[in-house]
Parts: sequence; C-alpha cells; structure tokens
Amino acid sequence: MVNIESLRKKVIEKTKMQIKERLAGKEVHIIKAVNTLEDLDLVFNMLFEDVRDWYSLHFPELFRLVKEPEKSLALIANLTLRKKFVKEEIVKYYANEEVAAELEKKAKESTGADLNEEQAKVIIQLAEKALELKKYRDMLAGFIEKEMQSKLPNLTKIAGPLLGARLLREAKSLQKLAFMPSSTIQVIGAEKALFKHLRKGTKPPKHGIIFQHPLLRKVKRENRGKMARALANKISLAIKEDYFGKKDISDKVVRELEEKARLLS
Repeated sequence: MVNIESLRKKVIEKTKMQIKERLAGKEVHIIKAVNTLEDLDLVFNMLFEDVRDWYSLHFPELFRLVKEPEKSLALIANLTLRKKFVKEEIVKYYANEEVAAELEKKAKESTGADLNEEQAKVIIQLAEKALELKKYRDMLAGFIEKEMQSKLPNLTKIAGPLLGARLLREAKSLQKLAFMPSSTIQVIGAEKALFKHLRKGTKPPKHGIIFQHPLLRKVKRENRGKMARALANKISLAIKEDYFGKKDISDKVVRELEEKARLLS
C-alpha cells in the first residue's frame, strides 16, 4: 500500500529542489542586474535633466559647450558658481583647454541669474547624487560584463555583454534562448511590430534589440534586414555553443560577421 504521507513529502522535497535550482541558475543574477542597470539609466537621465534645467538658470551656456552629462555634472558639483569657472580649474574636470578657455569667457558674459549659498548647495548635492548613481551604474555594467564573459563567452564576444544580457533577459532563461530559432532571436524586442504585422498585414520588423549591435548600424539601411538575419544566425550559433558545447567559436564568427558587414556597407 502506498504511503500517502511519505509520497507527499517526496513531492514537496522535489519541488523545493527544482525551485532552488531554478533560482540558482547562472543566468538569474545577470537578468536581475540588467534590469537594475536599465532602471539606473532611467533615473540618472531624469536626475541629469533636473540638474540641467535648474543650473541653466545660473549658467545656461555650460551645456552648449559641454555635451557629456557626466562632465557637466562634475563641473557643476566642483565649481558651481560662474566666478569659479577659470581655465586652470575647469581643466581639472574637463581636459579640453580650448573648451575650458571658451567656458571661462562665457562664464564672464553669461546672462544667467546669480545663485545664493543655499541654492548652490542644493544643486551641488543633486549633481553629486547623479554622479554617485552613474558610478554605481558603471560598476554594475562591469559586473554584468564579467558574469557574461564567465558564463556565456561566445555570446558575449559576438553580441557584446549588454546586448547579450538583454537577449537573455527577454528570453527569461538560457535554456529558452538556446532553443529559440534564429528568426525569433532576430525580432526579440520587436513584439509589438510583429503582432501588428500578423494582425494588420503591415511590414514585418527586420530586427529587434539586436539593432543595438554596432555592425548592424554600419551597413546601408536597405541591407539591414540581410545583416540582421546574418547576425541573428551567428548569435544563435554562439548561444547553442555556450549552452551545449563550450567550445570557443567567437573569433571565427566575429571575422565572418565583420566581412558580411563590409560587403553590405
């Protein structure tokens, strides 16, 4: 006679082990990290916009000369007031003497309003918080790259660590990604356009998030569909090798893709 209680305990134990194995999967931490990275990018961009809008009341000309958010934030956090924007100080945070000289000139001629001590303090703190966030974001990107190189070396070399991690995130697991046909990998991230094509007969999407790949951006617009198919095929091959084989095929595949991109450029 079957012992129901014993069978129940075995089923529960097996389920617990399956859940533990799924949560301990090598891709779980990569997926969580890339989700957090995108959240940090969103928050950083919002903070930078706030700092730029606020600081423009004092020195609007700064942002016409310094386009890099991180550089302009460093100048705001460390110099702040226009009277401190002298070339010798500027180059400590923005190593371009020509722009530094122009910034010094614009600071003297600026049409912006003055800041009192309290106003300056709040803006400095906001700029510093944005820079801290950017520093943590870069650390997290480094963590993703290290994890991807360790666990998915072929995919990382062929797609790049962040694009590879985003493909993994969209598929939900490495196993699902490994069993996907290359045609599906090609349009990951373009689901809305694909559904619209299926429902209304619009043109099918040529690519999804693989458009972030630098080689795809290099080719002529009319050849992007061909390049996207080639790239998806090679990415699919890399994923399967990482999942089933573990042999390094990346150098050969990268050369083939670069040659394909050259012919389609």
